[in-house]
Amino acid sequence: MRSQLSSVLLISTLVLLSIPVGGRLARGKTVGPPEVAWKDMTFKQRKAYMKAAVTPTMKPIFQAFDAKKFSTFNCATCHGNDGADRKYKMPSNDIHALPSTPAAFQAKLKSEATWPKWAEFMSQKVEPAMGKVLDVPVFDPKKPVEGAFGCIKCHKLEASTP
Repeated sequence: MRSQLSSVLLISTLVLLSIPVGGRLARGKTVGPPEVAWKDMTFKQRKAYMKAAVTPTMKPIFQAFDAKKFSTFNCATCHGNDGADRKYKMPSNDIHALPSTPAAFQAKLKSEATWPKWAEFMSQKVEPAMGKVLDVPVFDPKKPVEGAFGCIKCHKLEASTP
């Protein structure tokens, strides 16, 4: 009887240890893509994954681009100062809006001195890194794919003028 009770306790303990808790597996591994798709993760799992995978991946990329501007890199860098109040939903209120048409975007690239540098950084460094860490394709305007990572995942679009 005592050995049966010990066996039941041992099995119960092993089962409980295998249940994911708050975005982490029992052994301390953060849940995330590709094992669990971003779209299927709970808020707690997403928050843990952002802390364990996204921030450590993106921080050096942003700091290599502009060490002074991104000397502090945290949730607010991308999610904005009101990120916590908005449950970190994107796009951010604090990241400047982008032109809503390709023509308007091209005009900004020609009229704003810093835009070409930023556009290159975002398209060549940020989008591929975020696509990889989230395990989603990077947006390609020639072959749009639902769920791809691109500009509008972080930036709002400017209101178009009639």
